[in-house]
Amino acid sequence: MKKNMGLLISLIFIIGILSGCSGTHNENSISKSDSTFTKEIKDHEKSEWIRTIKDATGKEIKFDKKPERVAILHALFLDYFFALKTPPTASAGATVGSAMKALDEFETLKPYAGTANVMDLGSARDLNLEAILKSKPDVIVTFKGHVDKIYDQLIKIAPVVQIDIQDSWQNKTMQCAKIVGKEDVATQMINETEKEIKKTRELLENHKDETFALLRVDGKGNFVAFGFSNTLYYNKKDGFNLSKPNGYPENSEVISLEALSQMNPDYIIFRHFPQLVNSTIQKQKSSPVWQSLNAVKNDHILFFDDSLNSESPRALQIAAKNLRKALSK
Repeated sequence: MKKNMGLLISLIFIIGILSGCSGTHNENSISKSDSTFTKEIKDHEKSEWIRTIKDATGKEIKFDKKPERVAILHALFLDYFFALKTPPTASAGATVGSAMKALDEFETLKPYAGTANVMDLGSARDLNLEAILKSKPDVIVTFKGHVDKIYDQLIKIAPVVQIDIQDSWQNKTMQCAKIVGKEDVATQMINETEKEIKKTRELLENHKDETFALLRVDGKGNFVAFGFSNTLYYNKKDGFNLSKPNGYPENSEVISLEALSQMNPDYIIFRHFPQLVNSTIQKQKSSPVWQSLNAVKNDHILFFDDSLNSESPRALQIAAKNLRKALSK
């Protein structure tokens, strides 16, 4: 199609030269030719863009033109679209907090600070239909199951694309890219991220005798294990292949300090809001059990930003570099 377009432009260019040389056309006919040329290009771009994509629910969404205004209904997709060089024009925040809070605080979004104006749609937990309508989106993006109750209202505003949050990060990246026609950028992102993961996994091969516990905390000051099946960090094939301590659960689970002591990991990675983690650690500092942990004694407590929970390309690249830095000490 690009070759045909090139031939069309060349042909119009030659005709324009011949017409100018012959002196048979007046200014009105030249203007008419320019108008026709512009229309040809626009028609070509439109025909080249027309596409139908299938989302995670199996629905087929047809686009007659490239979406220029993207509204996302959860902050976990923010860094996907920024990395794809197509910042959303509007975004809801995370389950708690606003998009502005995410833009100000998420480590995954720091490189993009001040590069785009994003209308704040409020909390992802309590979506505001009026605000979404006001943002005038060409497409609305969220994760599967998030908007079941208001889906029929949303599709009256704009096409809705739902992405499976449990899908691989590669597939989620490419699905976002298809929405805005940035498959080439997505391919580059995927390749770069896979290289970072591989580099880190190879380094970790020299530390297979050291164990890692990935944790967060709850509102009561308890430790919560993510579970080795819920993260790429323990994935042998596609992730970092971290060695998990004995007793580390498969699924998310609240664990006591005593249970953590029995695991006695060499490294503890807290992937959560820093203020919540610091508050919990302060409460445990005086405990002999906490002080007896290998990770505590060797100063192997790592703090990963809560935004890395998305395990997006950007989040995985940051995690890879954090791990390599920790292991190089």
